[in-house]
Amino acid sequence: MELNVIHLATVTSTQDVARAMTPRRVGAVIIADVQEKGRGRRGHVWLSPRGGLYVSIVMRSDPLLSLRAGIAVARALQKLGIDARLKWPNDVLVHEKKIAGILIEASEGMAIVGIGVNIDSVPLPEATCVECETKRSVTRDEVLQSILQEIETACGEDIIKTYRELCCTIGRKVRIITAAGKEIMGNALGIDRDGHLLVDDGKNKHMIVGGDCEHLDAGV
Repeated sequence: MELNVIHLATVTSTQDVARAMTPRRVGAVIIADVQEKGRGRRGHVWLSPRGGLYVSIVMRSDPLLSLRAGIAVARALQKLGIDARLKWPNDVLVHEKKIAGILIEASEGMAIVGIGVNIDSVPLPEATCVECETKRSVTRDEVLQSILQEIETACGEDIIKTYRELCCTIGRKVRIITAAGKEIMGNALGIDRDGHLLVDDGKNKHMIVGGDCEHLDAGV
């Protein structure tokens, strides 16, 4: 994928900039120092102070792109010695603390992949950052280049197999709020071939296509 990197100072969100680009081409990479209205999945706010990586990448649509992007971020962080794992569908955690998040938005036959990584600041008490975990200075560009490389590498892999190996949700007790607003509590059995989460509530088995996932046990 040929990249066209655009670096901006302050934006509402890099997703907004990517969506407004004319023409919009695969390989456009929008990086901002600060986002004033950064957002995560399902309308959640993504706090975006100076010191983080905030990037949107225009890519070809792919049903498993959300998982592939999560794999790329987790692997890039693992290369730095961080024990990064994926909470379904694509929150990146380190010992249950959030270090990165991903937002995929489809637009005109393309997908805009928004990635936020806490580099040297922790915007929330329940979060962590790259420098907290590595105990050294790490540049935003270093993390970004590693993520871009990993996204390309993941193209030829068995995405589901790799995702299952990185996913810390499988085997956990979870609370799911589905896209339709329904609450489901139970044990996460696994991930199917389409990337859906399988949950057993003790009476029925559910295939979760989309929604918010909360881990209810401490894990390891």
